[in-house]
Amino acid sequence: MRRWRRVDPWGLRQAVLGLMVLVGAVVALTLVVALLRELGDGHLLTAGGLLLPVAFVAVWLTFVVRLYLAGVYRDERGLLLRYIFRSRLLPWSEVTGFDVRPTWLFGGPTRQRGAWVLTRDGAVETPVRLHAPVRSLEKRAGPVLSATDFNLMLNRLGRAHAAAQACGGVTVR
Repeated sequence: MRRWRRVDPWGLRQAVLGLMVLVGAVVALTLVVALLRELGDGHLLTAGGLLLPVAFVAVWLTFVVRLYLAGVYRDERGLLLRYIFRSRLLPWSEVTGFDVRPTWLFGGPTRQRGAWVLTRDGAVETPVRLHAPVRSLEKRAGPVLSATDFNLMLNRLGRAHAAAQACGGVTVR
């Protein structure tokens, strides 16, 4: 059975986003129940007025869930990089290592540093960032980790990669 395991440590960001998901789910459920009640009572005009809030909460909740899930995951096949609007699977056979490099924003490097996966075809930026003491133009679309947690993540990635290479590209638990 395939199971993705998060490599970057959970932190305050995931707790806050988890709370936002919970609140959003309650609001969505309340709105849907109200919409169904209005439809059941035959009040089409009132029900139509609820469609916009239901759609807004659905889009907002989807965005918050994607923010919550953004990060680096691993399993026996490889790495899964989850960004807000997309995900990318990198098989272990393509991964050659890991590095810490400046993140890219608007086609150029920033002062913020992030984790990169080195592959046979080049480097791939992950959504995980290293917390910087100096505020600058930064990406905030993924986890921002302390130096300790960031190093822990890189160590976990290195061990998973070494295990995958030792097993011919497939890791075992």
